[in-house]
Amino acid sequence: MKLNLLTVAFAASAAVVLLDAQARADCGCSGSPSTLTSDSSGPCLRYEAPSGSSNDITFRFDKAYACGQYATGEYFVISENGVASITTITPEAAGGRHGVDVNPPPDGPQRWDDRLDDHAPPISLPYAAPPGSSVVKYVSDNPSGDCDGAGEKSCGRFAAVVTVIDAPPADPSTTFRPPFVGTNKPVLSTSTLQTQLLSRLQAACADTPSLETAQAWTRHLRLDYTSHSVTCDLMPPEDALPDGRPWSTDIWARDTDVYAWLHLADVCGAPPCTPEEDLAAKFPVLVGYVQHGIDIWGVDRMGASLFRGGGGNGGGKLFAYAFAAAMLADPAMLADLAAVDAGRFFETASYYAGKNGAALWGQPVGTEEEYWDDFSDQSTRTIRDPYGYIDGGFEPGGWYQDNTAKPTKYSALLMRLMPALAAAWPVNKDVLLSYADRWVDHGALTQPDPCAPVGGQYGSDHGPDGSGDCISGSGRVPELDGSNKDGGNRERAMGECMWSSFRGCSETCSCPGQSCGPASQCGDGKIEAPEECDGDDAGSCPAGCVPPGQPNGCRCVAAATGSGTGSSASSGGSSTSNSAGGEGDEGGGCTCGVAGRTAPTGALAAWMAVWAAAFHRVIRRRRMISLTAGRTGWRTRSR
Repeated sequence: MKLNLLTVAFAASAAVVLLDAQARADCGCSGSPSTLTSDSSGPCLRYEAPSGSSNDITFRFDKAYACGQYATGEYFVISENGVASITTITPEAAGGRHGVDVNPPPDGPQRWDDRLDDHAPPISLPYAAPPGSSVVKYVSDNPSGDCDGAGEKSCGRFAAVVTVIDAPPADPSTTFRPPFVGTNKPVLSTSTLQTQLLSRLQAACADTPSLETAQAWTRHLRLDYTSHSVTCDLMPPEDALPDGRPWSTDIWARDTDVYAWLHLADVCGAPPCTPEEDLAAKFPVLVGYVQHGIDIWGVDRMGASLFRGGGGNGGGKLFAYAFAAAMLADPAMLADLAAVDAGRFFETASYYAGKNGAALWGQPVGTEEEYWDDFSDQSTRTIRDPYGYIDGGFEPGGWYQDNTAKPTKYSALLMRLMPALAAAWPVNKDVLLSYADRWVDHGALTQPDPCAPVGGQYGSDHGPDGSGDCISGSGRVPELDGSNKDGGNRERAMGECMWSSFRGCSETCSCPGQSCGPASQCGDGKIEAPEECDGDDAGSCPAGCVPPGQPNGCRCVAAATGSGTGSSASSGGSSTSNSAGGEGDEGGGCTCGVAGRTAPTGALAAWMAVWAAAFHRVIRRRRMISLTAGRTGWRTRSR
């Protein structure tokens, strides 16, 4: 009864707002799909900025094209005779501000704002956009002054994209917007989201994000895509960012709050919440994060790098990518993720296994001689130890290691809470998980170290020994071993609470409410492409797997290994079981591909249908609710 009452109340309030919106001529789309509506100046689409109407973005067209909205609420337009002509976009680009581009390339140039490096003029309007065009508009912040107006540290205030396609998706309301970068425009559906992977944990954390915060941080285009190691600090528009802070690792740290929120129970806004109500609250936030991950996938498919140097300027981009891949279980996306170039992402380039097997920090961005020069000059760079014994940089535990330690810790916990995310993680999953534990328990690692400290003559008293190792000695900085234990200047109260509440039980999947199934992995811990199974036809399944009687995958049955512990958890109204040992013939219980994912049914399906209709017609289309991004001071980071 509670679910039905909430559904009716929400639908009724949506209808009132919709009637009010329809009472005035406005820019938008009359349905999805349907045709462009008009204001007094003609056919147009408008995105309302959280920071106020002066920052709204309006696309104007030469005619009323067919149009619609993706699952994110962002617009698409259907071309006619191979084009859709955009006549103007406001605020108009002028004086090196408020730029516009089509399918912007991650490696530049950027056409948004001439206060940023590698600037080029915006595209000219009118613009005849062919299918496959993602037309992106930027609203510059503080356009008459410095980028760092009011301590905000960003050149951008708002951004939005209109995608031109040749035919509408079969179901726009369940279709993700394709990546706004490049010309590859894959079609992905919200119907494949593995919502059963989201837990319903109980956590008494004082700084748990509100539903409104979670929605505000995931609602708009982030435009966080460039390979440039400095421009990336200033480009992302504040209206779309957590607390309006554009540095990648600040975004990453704050995002971990909401990624954790997705795994909590009673987040519907009026607890106690049913699983259906929690999932309905989480769904638009989930869609927003997955959309961001799809955009990062688009960058990766172009062969561009988001490493952006070793200072954390690219922090969190791989996490967004892996989270989206795990939630979608799309074979192409998973395959690309598994094949990533480790040097193109901060998380895979910065954490590695040393000679003694210890998880170490440092970036492969300099020569052996440059490493020693940095020690002598006390440079802030954190080149990894060329010999693989200790953490990188002249001051292990400080500088950029200090900047990025906390979001790394929180991300590692989220990987443990969500085994499918850990399974999708490429290259260095075990190293990253081990590093997080070591940082919390020990701090910086500088011992044991057989190398001589800086002093005397390079090449004879310290440095390389000519045989691929270091000149022996008493250690480079033995006094720093264990320094900054569990430290970090991007600490989040939510992350600390989640760690203390769930680190102990997450590895065994024994946290009450934790959802670890299907684990989407077999013995080697890698997600496999979905296999089709028909009834008892085991021949179509991977080796070691037997069909579970479901058409969308295979369940893997591990060899019996004696007794073990298991757990079951309810998430989104369904229960799953994952055993870590077991007895008899079914010793495992892990699954391959996307086995076990079931579509919403019954009350949950009805609730999600009502939510989707109201969400697209009211929240997204008219932006009647405007959330103002917080303008907090910029915390200076070590440089």
